[in-house]
Amino acid sequence: MDDQSDVIELPTIPADAPEWVRTLPSSGRFIDRTKLYDITGHILFDSLLNSNGIRHFFFFMENEQQVQRAHKAYSGCLPDLQSSDHDGSSTNQDIFEVRAAFHLGEGICGHKGIVHGGLTATMLDEVSGAAAFSCVGPAFTANLNINYRKPLVTPAWVLVRAHVDRHQGRKAFIKATVENGEGMIYAEADGLFIKPKLNVQEHVQKHQEK
Repeated sequence: MDDQSDVIELPTIPADAPEWVRTLPSSGRFIDRTKLYDITGHILFDSLLNSNGIRHFFFFMENEQQVQRAHKAYSGCLPDLQSSDHDGSSTNQDIFEVRAAFHLGEGICGHKGIVHGGLTATMLDEVSGAAAFSCVGPAFTANLNINYRKPLVTPAWVLVRAHVDRHQGRKAFIKATVENGEGMIYAEADGLFIKPKLNVQEHVQKHQEK
C-alpha cells in the first residue's frame, strides 16, 4: 500500500464552519478511509451522507505515528502490541485518539429539531471503532454505554473524540465524547471493542455458507 496515495489533502471545509473546525487540520492528519477499504454498504457513506443528514464529516489522527498505525491496522499488518505488564494489558502509555468533525443536517431528528439519540450513538460507535482499529486492528463493537448529557439541536457541527483508555489482548476499551468543539459535552460513552479470531470477510463468508 502506498501511504502517499491513502493520505490526501483535506477536502475544502465550508467557509461558514465554526473556527474550531477550520483549525483542526493544523493539529492533525486527515485519512481518506474510502481508499483504505471497501465502503460499499457503509451506513455513513451509503445512507446518511447527504444534505439533509450528515452533510460532511472529516476524520483526523493526532500525529504521524497514528496515521501509520491506521494504515497497518486496515491492511491487517498491525503487529501485536507489546504489553506494559505481565497480564497482557496496557494503560495510558498507549493513547490512540481519533477526532471527527460532523456537520449535521435537519433530517436526522427524533424530537423535532433535536438529533436522534440513535444517530448520536452511531457517531460514537463509528469514531470509537476507528480508535480501536488503530490499536488492535479491525474489531467489532462488544459493548457501548452512552450517557446523554444535553440535547443536540440541528443543524450543527459537532466534534466526536475517541481514545483507547486501555487494551488487553484482542480487547480495546474506549472512551468517547460528542462535543460542540468548544468544551460543551452532549454525550459520553464507554465502549469495548474486540478483534475477532476470524476477519470480517471470513465472518461474512461463513454466514453465507449456512
